[in-house]
Amino acid sequence: MARSLSLSALRHTYASGEATAEAVFADVLDRIESDGRDDVWIALRPREEVLARARTLSAADIQRLPLYGVPFSVKDNIDVAGLPTTAACPAFGYRPAASAKVVARLEAAGAICVGKTNLDQFATGLTGVRSPYGACGSAFDRDMVGGGSSSGSGASVGLQQVSFSIGTDTGGSGRVPAALNNVVGLKPTPGTLSAQGLVPCCPTLDCPSVFALSVEDAVEVAALMFEADLADPSLRDDVGRASFAIEDAGRPRILAPRGDQLEFFGNSAGAHLFETAIERLEVLGAVVARIDFACFREAGDMVFDGPWVADRYNSVGAFVDAHPEGVLPETREIIQKGRTWSASQTFAALARLRELKADVRTLLGSDGVVVTPTVAPQYSIADIRKDPISRNTHQGRYSYFANILDLCAFAVPADFYACGLPFGITLFAPAFRDAALAGLAARWLGERQIASGKARAA
Repeated sequence: MARSLSLSALRHTYASGEATAEAVFADVLDRIESDGRDDVWIALRPREEVLARARTLSAADIQRLPLYGVPFSVKDNIDVAGLPTTAACPAFGYRPAASAKVVARLEAAGAICVGKTNLDQFATGLTGVRSPYGACGSAFDRDMVGGGSSSGSGASVGLQQVSFSIGTDTGGSGRVPAALNNVVGLKPTPGTLSAQGLVPCCPTLDCPSVFALSVEDAVEVAALMFEADLADPSLRDDVGRASFAIEDAGRPRILAPRGDQLEFFGNSAGAHLFETAIERLEVLGAVVARIDFACFREAGDMVFDGPWVADRYNSVGAFVDAHPEGVLPETREIIQKGRTWSASQTFAALARLRELKADVRTLLGSDGVVVTPTVAPQYSIADIRKDPISRNTHQGRYSYFANILDLCAFAVPADFYACGLPFGITLFAPAFRDAALAGLAARWLGERQIASGKARAA
């Protein structure tokens, strides 16, 4: 049986002398090769380079480095020194002089990046299908959508090829792949983890995200990525309030969408699994209430059907205009929509957003937690190709609103469909409630082991 790559298992492996870091990384690279999942990766470090890095770790480093000998992957819109950054657009590709801030902090803690993962081009999508490097399928079934835009990040953890992966999240990219690959997805309070060294998608909303095999692992990785650097323009002014830990959630007040506002796009099995999850939350001590979900939906619609697409155009629009042949048609269409919004429309939308935020604050109070399905439909890659725009929007039905409303979120595994594919839920809380939300997510998962796509497929 393959060695577990959870942080606790690796620490035991190293502390007991069961294996060296070099042996662990040789096993990791063998796993990646034997899986034959080229759709997951855009660039892998050469084997000898990875093993040489592992050999530099000494026995004395085990106590000094919190992520000693831990393998991880990075979404290919985040800079990693020594590897190209393409954002899934070869014509855009470049070689960064240094790693992104969050990656550099993980490397300094002893983790080793084995490669860059596939994504929806320029992080525009929630399916993993919009990539010239090939559509990235689920760890559980390569023909089924694996989620996006952090598709390879979610799949590399779901296949347990790495211990964790760093992705990004604008409208659900750090949560949708978590659900479709049966792993944990941590989306922090926006502006609390540095976005320096990330290819911007929608910089007023973008944030790094973490895919991991447990809540505890995700929180520890986020804590190591965190730095309250007031000189970093990608961080919010009150970043010092952030806390990445696991706190007792007490008896949470859970808010779920009203039944008449839930839409599963023909996926009746998903509707049943969500109601079962609500019942389990009550068994765990939560007080559940149904709420009017309209304000969340309206805010979510603004992200890709409102003036925030101008933020996206401002980021990479000049490149897209200059290199139209180098950009996928769907990507180009989405980004160039940003040219159509006026300043007056933008300010009107900002005024409406303030009203929606007030509605959400009233609903949530200081202790409310919203729960939704992470992904409502079940689509194959072929399904998405038949209708790439509207079915992509279906994927984001319960994710688009989080960053624009300044919420933190945890996507967690919930159950499995009869066909063996995973189903997940997402928990949302107000800004800076990350630690309490982590406590609830940890309670939800309890002692359950997260199954890998390989284990379920076998």
